[in-house]
Amino acid sequence: MPSLRLYAWLARFKRLNYQAKIMVMAFIGTHLPLLALTSWFALESTHDWSVLLHVLVITLAATLVGTAVTLLVLHHLLRPVAATAKALRVYREQRLKLALPTHFTDEAGALMADAHRALQHLDKTLESLQFIDDVTGLPNRKRFLENVQDRIAHGQPFAVAIVRIANLARIEETIDRGHAELAARSLAQRLERTGHFWDQLSRVGPSKFGCILHLNGKQDTWAASAARLRASLKLCAGELPLGELQFQPQLQGGLAVFPDDGAQADALLDAGIAAASLANPAQVMLHSVNARRQAIEQMQLEQDLRQALARSEFVLHYQPVFDLQAGRAIGAEALVRWQHPERGLVPPGAFIDTAESSGLIGPLGLWVIREACRQLGEWNRAGLPHMRMAINVSARQFLDPQLGQHLREAIAAAGISPDQLEIELTETVAMVDHAHTHRVFSALRSDGVGIAIDDFGTGYASMSYLRKLPFDKLKIDREFVTDVHRSREGQAICGALIELGKGLGLRVLAEGVEQKEEVRYLAQQGCDLFQGYYFARPVAAAQFEHSLMLPPLCSMAPKRV
Repeated sequence: MPSLRLYAWLARFKRLNYQAKIMVMAFIGTHLPLLALTSWFALESTHDWSVLLHVLVITLAATLVGTAVTLLVLHHLLRPVAATAKALRVYREQRLKLALPTHFTDEAGALMADAHRALQHLDKTLESLQFIDDVTGLPNRKRFLENVQDRIAHGQPFAVAIVRIANLARIEETIDRGHAELAARSLAQRLERTGHFWDQLSRVGPSKFGCILHLNGKQDTWAASAARLRASLKLCAGELPLGELQFQPQLQGGLAVFPDDGAQADALLDAGIAAASLANPAQVMLHSVNARRQAIEQMQLEQDLRQALARSEFVLHYQPVFDLQAGRAIGAEALVRWQHPERGLVPPGAFIDTAESSGLIGPLGLWVIREACRQLGEWNRAGLPHMRMAINVSARQFLDPQLGQHLREAIAAAGISPDQLEIELTETVAMVDHAHTHRVFSALRSDGVGIAIDDFGTGYASMSYLRKLPFDKLKIDREFVTDVHRSREGQAICGALIELGKGLGLRVLAEGVEQKEEVRYLAQQGCDLFQGYYFARPVAAAQFEHSLMLPPLCSMAPKRV
């Protein structure tokens, strides 16, 4: 940078503006020497003081006229500097871009052109930072709200449509942020290609997209908009390749209509998001007062869950698993319950999904593992027959690279044998990433921990994948067990699953049995392991020993046909 010492010295004279300072220096530099030279020449040429005075007056007048002309020209030459300064000041204060010419080629012209281009670039950068989502390139929430507010000003009915990726946070929490951003970017491209998002597709949150749908105010048009949104969800719900992982997005849709659901942009957006958060995957929910109430209740439930972990409000109940051939209970499944201070004992179906979506399933699942192992150690020391404890593992837990370490630490702390522990994983979760599943199953087997596939038959798993996985047990879902003794479809499915288990060298457990006829039929088909209300309900640890008695029907294993 050039030295500014002389400029800094002159800047101390604050009463003179920039042009005046230049004129003073120009006058000193050119006109004083001229006056001195004129005076010397006049003195040398004549000793007549009147002539000398006359020459000096003419010289001074000519100098003043030259100074005035110079000042006028200088004023115009400095206009580029003043215009550039004004453009910068106005942009800083009002975010307005004043036009600056760019066709001049001298230094002042280059200053204006460079300032113009700098302001253009700065404006685009600020526009991007303020209004563009840097991951997807779509307008962001702030821009979307401005667009919605502009639409409100027109007074015509329209709807705010929201698409929510319910399981996007799981990608960031279990893999990394880069994969989550890739998933969001890929889905944004799909949404743009569907053709159903006509106006202002924007990213209004980390896992949410919004757009504006035109309406004519008729109820059937709103229903038609919901149908189009559902169609878009269906088109966009296919697997997204994220490197080696195939991500299956769970999409929810919500609609909020102006003016019924809000008169301001932020109220409409919040209403659409609330509706989407309560919709089932691939479904669309219209906003309503009830939907907002449910959203608030859901948020309150999440806050209560966080406090429940800190206050140790969770308890485990245990449901025995009976082996008819052995004639006794051989294990138990640990089932979490929430001892809510106001609502009483809350079953898992009322809070597990919220724990999963909020990220609380990790610490809750770890507590279940430790507590179940601790209780099993207590039963060992109390002299109960050798029991195996089954623990359900969520999708988020299963993707945790520390799962094996957590299990080993819990086993060691409880003083139990690894073969007394069994991990249950649903068929659907097991098939999400086959390579990861195979690695985890192999590691658990090498540690001696048992593995069971839960809810088998409901996930449409590929048999070619399934037969390559190292696991020990199949659990037939209660959907097929219920009324199996009089359901031809149930009999066909259960019979096939039992034969499949035999062929793969697996034990087969029927869960959810509630009738003796179901037990009798399945036992005749070769199923030995049972779990359900017919035998025993889940109970607290203190009552577990009293639930180990076999019902009279099952005191002897039925003969098989």
